[in-house]
Parts: sequence; C-alpha cells; structure tokens
Amino acid sequence: MAEKKKPAKKTPDLLLGRAIAASGVAEIIRTSLENNTVKVLYRVREKRTWLAILEYALSRATDWSAHVCQQYFMRGGKLVYGWNFILQSQGPVEDTVKKVATLLTEGAKVAPKVAGVGLDSFPLVGTSRHRTSNIMFDPRLPGPGRGGPSHKGAYSIQEEK
Repeated sequence: MAEKKKPAKKTPDLLLGRAIAASGVAEIIRTSLENNTVKVLYRVREKRTWLAILEYALSRATDWSAHVCQQYFMRGGKLVYGWNFILQSQGPVEDTVKKVATLLTEGAKVAPKVAGVGLDSFPLVGTSRHRTSNIMFDPRLPGPGRGGPSHKGAYSIQEEK
C-alpha cells in the first residue's frame, strides 16, 4: 500500500514569502525563521510598485517591525543584490505574519501598476531653429530683437498663418 504524503507545513517564513511573491513584482530566493524573526530574500522586478506596496504595509505596522533593505553579495564573480525583508514580532510570529501578508495583499491591490515607461520627443510647432531649449547661453550672441536666440526656450507658440 502506497504511503500518503503529508502536506508541507505552512511555516511563517513560507507564508510571508508567498505573500511577497503574490504581489506580482517579486521572486523569492530563500526564506528562514529564527525565534520571532522571519527573513525573506527576494528579487524585485518593478521597484516603484514594490515601494508603494511596502509603504502601504509599513504605514499600518502595529505590534511588529520590519527591516527592508537591499543585500549585496558576489555571485559568479559579479556583484548582485537581492531585497531582504526581516520581520520581527512582539507576539506570536504566526499571527503577525498573517497580518503582514494581508497588508501586502491589500497593498498590491491599491498600489499603482507601472507600465512600460517611455519618452516621446517631437519638435514644437511654431518654433524655429534659433529658438530651442538646447542652445547654450552665450552672452555674445545677439538677442531676439536682432535675430538671435532668446535663451528662454519656447515660452510661447505662434500658430502658422
């Protein structure tokens, strides 16, 4: 008769790791539990979103404290880093992890999602090659009254007639 496997015990460090991963912006590297301290090392894919989630959770801390930082180390001859989340609890660590996991989940729902950021550049209508913002100021050049640049950028746009 085949022996049934017992389900893996959901330890506090694994629960916190799953909550961080459930944010959708982090990948867990390792977790550990010592006394009333839970440690999670992870990678973050979208830093601005993760910081918004952290701000949400940390601003609602009650009977717990967290130390969040970037840990640098050498891997394969290269300097790399991972994010470190260290949770310390005043009471039972299991209850605290549940509170923090709930806050991280709520934070992921309200945090702004950052889409791919891009910059579009195009010439301003009504500007001439003499009136551009990238001209270095040179006091020896004639002013705008004598056909030179104004050194003020495109502060007004004139419609073409």
